[in-house]
Amino acid sequence: MKAYLLLLTICILPAVAGILVTRPMWRIRQLPNEAIQGIGLVVLIIVLIGCLVPLFLGDTGAVGCACILLSLFNLVIFQCYEHWLNTSRCPQCHTRNLRAHKYGKGVYKLYCSHCGLHSRWRTWRYFSDEP
Repeated sequence: MKAYLLLLTICILPAVAGILVTRPMWRIRQLPNEAIQGIGLVVLIIVLIGCLVPLFLGDTGAVGCACILLSLFNLVIFQCYEHWLNTSRCPQCHTRNLRAHKYGKGVYKLYCSHCGLHSRWRTWRYFSDEP
């Protein structure tokens, strides 16, 4: 039973920790979006390592391997958070006035009513150069 609770915890805890640590940073206007994402990923990795190390030090190696596989859900959760950050916080004036409109498959047109920024943002899933 304890192993199953660890599996469920490792599925979401690292990503949620990264999100909770970086969410108040959205108010700091001098901090760019890339720095917030980097800090969140560092927190995610540290918490994930902290959760996985005790599993491999014990005698439950199979549970540890299952935890590694289930920890991939953290990347999906954090990718949704990254999408939310990049489509709501302006990369130029760092305010939450950004409006995003889906332009194509994986491409968004961004407009900031505060500074007048017009740009496109592409998700990391789609790498084609087509607009």
